[in-house]
Amino acid sequence: MEGRQYLKDQTLAHLETELDPARFVRIHRSYILNIERLARVELYAKDSRVAILRDGTKLPISRAGYPRLSQLLQS
Repeated sequence: MEGRQYLKDQTLAHLETELDPARFVRIHRSYILNIERLARVELYAKDSRVAILRDGTKLPISRAGYPRLSQLLQS
């Protein structure tokens, strides 16, 4: 399923409540990340970061999303 995208009729906020919080984290207003797909996090600019997935896809991480991702990775 790598490289595929899916459209849903529900909001990301609703979808986020249905996903396992131990595996999925909201990293941006437009992205929910499955941490099993994460290869690394890189500094993109002075105070912004980007998630690099195992297939090379780059996803932006918001300032609010980074602490949530960091907390999930530490647990």
